[in-house]
Amino acid sequence: MYAPATASQPLPARPPRLLIVDDNRDLAANLADIFEPRGFVVRFTPGAQEGLALALAEGFDLALVDANLLDASGADLLPALRDASPVGEVVLITGHATLDSAVAVVRPGAFQCVARPFKLDELVATLEAALRQATLRCERDHLARQLADSEQRYRDVVESSTVLVVGIDSRGVMRLFNRRAGELTGLTSEEAIGRPALEVLLPAEARERVQKHVQATLAGAPAGEFEAPLLIKDGRTRTVRWHVVAASAERPAARDEIAAYAVGTDVTDRRALERRAAEAEALAHMGTLAAGLAHEVRNPLNAALLQLHLLSRGIARVDTAERDPLLGRARIVEGELKRLERLLSDFLELARPRPMARETVDLAELLEEVTTFQEPAATAAGVTLVRQIGDARAVGDRERLKQVFLNLLVNALEATPLGGVVTVSCHCGVDEPEATVVVADSGRGIPGGTMDRVFEPFFTTKGAGTGLGLSIVRQIVERHGGTIDLQSVEGRGTRVTLKLPTPGHAL
Repeated sequence: MYAPATASQPLPARPPRLLIVDDNRDLAANLADIFEPRGFVVRFTPGAQEGLALALAEGFDLALVDANLLDASGADLLPALRDASPVGEVVLITGHATLDSAVAVVRPGAFQCVARPFKLDELVATLEAALRQATLRCERDHLARQLADSEQRYRDVVESSTVLVVGIDSRGVMRLFNRRAGELTGLTSEEAIGRPALEVLLPAEARERVQKHVQATLAGAPAGEFEAPLLIKDGRTRTVRWHVVAASAERPAARDEIAAYAVGTDVTDRRALERRAAEAEALAHMGTLAAGLAHEVRNPLNAALLQLHLLSRGIARVDTAERDPLLGRARIVEGELKRLERLLSDFLELARPRPMARETVDLAELLEEVTTFQEPAATAAGVTLVRQIGDARAVGDRERLKQVFLNLLVNALEATPLGGVVTVSCHCGVDEPEATVVVADSGRGIPGGTMDRVFEPFFTTKGAGTGLGLSIVRQIVERHGGTIDLQSVEGRGTRVTLKLPTPGHAL
């Protein structure tokens, strides 16, 4: 057994402690003579207060207490003794035991009530039974504490893990939602627990597929891995690789118990890097081809434009009814040839980028120039162009950055319907390593299924786009040592945030 200060620890290798609280000193001495040879450490005190103080100081495994002490009754002392040594057992001694009195003292928590005069064998048997009970209580308390410690360690591991851990019951309702899951989704555990996991964590198009994986796991299929988009609170998604395992194969989980664990790893950045590496490799292979292609295509393209110009001049001099239709067709052909020329220039820019200048660029001045240039287009489209331009400077190539801002602003204006708003802002705090430029619109947004592809070369959602604009934008920004982040919610708009190194912090 053990003292109160170590009540959660295993049973120590020491003799059991017997505390005798009785004002009959001769009886106490006789009891000590009886139990000390049996391996007990016997402590004696004649009064209730002294007995309680001794119990608090040293604890006990067994207490033999007179029911009628001079300063208190044993029944009144019993609760305090139990508090002093929760795993100890108390046996009360009475000189006039009746059934009612025995029930009265046992009910508050005494192990048993024995009456004087008692037989030695019966008393020994009673105390040994009480000691066994105390030992069982000690072991039970120790096991309960071990279980609680184990559960706490498990929770600490789950909460501190860098992977998402979600526990669901047999109905797919979340019963566990660790800290990392909250950080990634923006949900608190209170917002997540008790709600259907598939509806909260997955976009609609992925739910049926994931449901099949979960059902197969709960039905006993081997745990497998799969990737699925994770729905963020603000409507965005990230790519997560999930591993679903059944909670226990021993017995079916109860209705509200965890039936399966879904452990997820955020692979969004990894997949983006893999795509970038593949794009870079493809562009590297295209670099050599680009130079020859430019020469082979641009020469006949220029010749075609020249001949078309001469043909248009000749048609203009002909005074027939067919002149205007023919000139219209010539202008269409000219427009398509010029679009092909722009596509070729964009392709060359992406595959064989030119060296960049390194100078201090006044971003506020540059953005004022770009927005002023595009303001007539915004007015014509019925879009309000809002400037929130603060003082900011970056290190880089002014003309390349102008290309970036123009591209982003044109995209925003084209995506914003009549009555919408496009906001251009920039700011930079004192001694900050990066200047921030934001182009945001209230337009149609980017469909969730295409968000991962917006920076891919030749991918476009425009009817006449080349699909190279955003690829070139990202390349230019990253060659400046900056970053680009695109956030979009379908039907609510798109926000593009650029971070560019400031003077003194550029590589």
